[in-house]
Amino acid sequence: MAKNRQIFVFTLAVFLPLAPSARAQVSTNGPRSEVVDATEVVRAHANGFRDLLDRYPRDRETFERCFPSRIEPERITRLEKFYADWQQTLKNMDFDKMDRSGKVDYLLFRRRLDRDQANFAQEADRLRRAWKLVPFAREVIALEYRKRALESYDIQKLAPELEALSRRIVEERGKVLSVVEASLAGSGEERGERIPEDVLKTAEDASRELQKLVEEWFNFYRGYEPVFTWWMAAPSKRLAASIGFYADAFSRDPYVRTGRPRPESKEQLKPSPGNRGSGGEQAHREQPEAVGFSAEHHGSPVGAKRLAELLHEEMIPYTAAELVDLGKRELEWCRQEQRKVAKELGFDDPAKALEHVKTLHVPPGQQPAVIRRLALEAIAYLEKHDLVTIPQLAKDSWRVGMMSAGRQRHNPFFTGGSTISVSYPNDEMDHSDKLMSMRGNNPHFSAATVHHELIPGHHLQDFMTTRYNTHRAPYATVFWGEGWALYWELLLWDHGFAKSPEDKMGFLFWRMHRCARIIFSLGYHLGEMTPQACVDMLVDVVGHERTHAEGEVRRSLSPGTPTLYQSAYMLGAMQFYVLHRELVKSGKMTTRDFHDRILRGHRIPVEMVRIEISDVPVTRDYKTNWRFAEKFRHP
Repeated sequence: MAKNRQIFVFTLAVFLPLAPSARAQVSTNGPRSEVVDATEVVRAHANGFRDLLDRYPRDRETFERCFPSRIEPERITRLEKFYADWQQTLKNMDFDKMDRSGKVDYLLFRRRLDRDQANFAQEADRLRRAWKLVPFAREVIALEYRKRALESYDIQKLAPELEALSRRIVEERGKVLSVVEASLAGSGEERGERIPEDVLKTAEDASRELQKLVEEWFNFYRGYEPVFTWWMAAPSKRLAASIGFYADAFSRDPYVRTGRPRPESKEQLKPSPGNRGSGGEQAHREQPEAVGFSAEHHGSPVGAKRLAELLHEEMIPYTAAELVDLGKRELEWCRQEQRKVAKELGFDDPAKALEHVKTLHVPPGQQPAVIRRLALEAIAYLEKHDLVTIPQLAKDSWRVGMMSAGRQRHNPFFTGGSTISVSYPNDEMDHSDKLMSMRGNNPHFSAATVHHELIPGHHLQDFMTTRYNTHRAPYATVFWGEGWALYWELLLWDHGFAKSPEDKMGFLFWRMHRCARIIFSLGYHLGEMTPQACVDMLVDVVGHERTHAEGEVRRSLSPGTPTLYQSAYMLGAMQFYVLHRELVKSGKMTTRDFHDRILRGHRIPVEMVRIEISDVPVTRDYKTNWRFAEKFRHP
C-alpha cells in the first residue's frame, strides 16, 4: 500500500447500473424503455390487454429505480422516450380486430397513457428548471453511480474534493438565496425572471433528495472498510449538511430560509398587567378571535380552467357553468314534486311537511334495527322484480356498525360498503347535536339511502368489482362508484319503491341534496359561493339541520376531497339513467342483464360502459362526446 495513497476496491457480488461514463460505453446496462415486444403479449391473449396493463405500471416503477435523482436530465429524457415507446406500441395494434371489451380496454389505457404523458411533460419542465438551480447536482449524483459500478476510490484524493464541494455549495447558496427572495417577493416578473413557487419547491425537494443520497452513499461502506470510514466520515457529513443548508434557501419559511432566529412567542412578549398601555391594547387585539364556520380551513377554489381539465379527464363533455345550470334545473323538479307530496301529508308548505317527517325518528338504540329492516326490504324488492343478480355471499356478508361522535362531525349520515356505518346520537355529543342527528337520520330519510350504501349500491358494487375485470382498477372513477349507487335511488323512485308520502319526502330530500351538491361544490370552485353560502343553501333550500349542513360542506370542501366528488353523484346517476333508457326501455336488453353487465365491467367512466355494452360507433381515436344531460327525462 502506498504511503500517501490508499485505494479500496469493493467487489460485492450484485448487479447495479453503471456510472454515467460506463453507461456511455456499455449502453445495454443502462435503463431501458423499449416496449415494442408488448405487441407480442397482446396477440397472445383473447382480451389483448391484461398482461400489457399489468406491465405498464410495473415498468414505470422499475424504471424509476434506475436513477438516483428526479431532476437528473438523463432520467427526464429517458422517461420522455418511455412514454413515446408505449404510444408507439398502441399505434402498432390492430384496433379494428379487437372485440368490444378489448376496444374499451384500449381506449381506457390510451387515456391513461395520454394523461400520464401530459402530466410528465408539465413535470419535466419544472424538473429541468429546478436542475439549473442545483448546480452541484451532477457531482453528487456521480457518487451514487460510482457506488453502483463498484468503482475504486482514491480516498485521500476524494476526501478533499468533497470538502471543496461542500464549501462551493455554501457559496452557491448565497447566489440562489437572492434569486429565491426576489421570486417570492414578485420581483422580475415583468422581465420573465421570476421563478414560480412550484419550481422552487421542486428544487428544495431535489436538494433534500441529494442530501439523503450522500448519507446513504457513506452508510453503504460504513463499517465494512474501517479506513474508508475513518477518511470519509467527516467530509461526507459536511457535504450532507451543506446540501441541507442549501435546500433551506428554497423554503417558504423566512426563518428557515435566512437562518434568522425566530422571535419569542406572543405570550412572552405580552406586557405585564401593571404596564398595559398601548402595548397591552395591541396584545389584546392579537388574541385569536372565535372562529366561525366560514373561517375554517378549506381547499382553495380551483377555477374554471382547472374544472374544465378535470371534467375532460372524467369524460364529462360539459363546462362547470353548464353543470351548475343542470343542477338548478333538477333541483327545481324536486321542489315541484315535494309540493305534491306535501299536499299528500296535509301541508301547503313543503318545509312544514319536511319538518313533520323529521320528527318521526326512533329513540336512541333502535336505529340499527331500522337500518337492517330497510336493507332486507330493498334486497327482497330487487329479487322479486328481477332487477339485478345478488350473489348469496354478498347478501350474507354485510354488517352494521356505529359511527363515532368525532367522525359524525364530518359524516353526519351513514356511509356504506361491506359495513354500513350508522350515524346516530352518541353519549359524547352535545344535546342539540343528538337531536339533530335523530332528526336528520329518521327512518324515512334512511329509506332512500340504505340501499345506496348496501345492496344494490356500494356493498354489491364492491363485491363484484373485486371479482370481475380487476385489471381495470386503475381507471376507477367516482362517477361510476357514487353514480351507480345514486342511480338506484332514481330507478327505485320510478318503480314506486317509496310508497308512503313520508318515504317519498325522504327520497326527494336526498335527491335535492345531490342536486345542491353540484351547485355549491362547483359554485365554490368557480369562485361564486363562499363556504357559508354553501351551508346556508343546504339549510334554507334543501332543509338540512345546520350542524349537518356544516359537516357536509366541511367534508366537501376539505383539501383532501377530490374537486368533482360531490357533483359526481348526480351526474354519474344521470349517465346510468340515460343509458338504461337507451338499452332497457328500448327493449335491447333486460333490466337484470343491463345491471349485471355494468357490475362486471368495473368502475370505468360511464361513457366507456356505454361503448362496451351498446353498439355505438367507436374508433381508436375516440373522444368523449356523450351529451347525456339533454336525454335525461323524468317519467
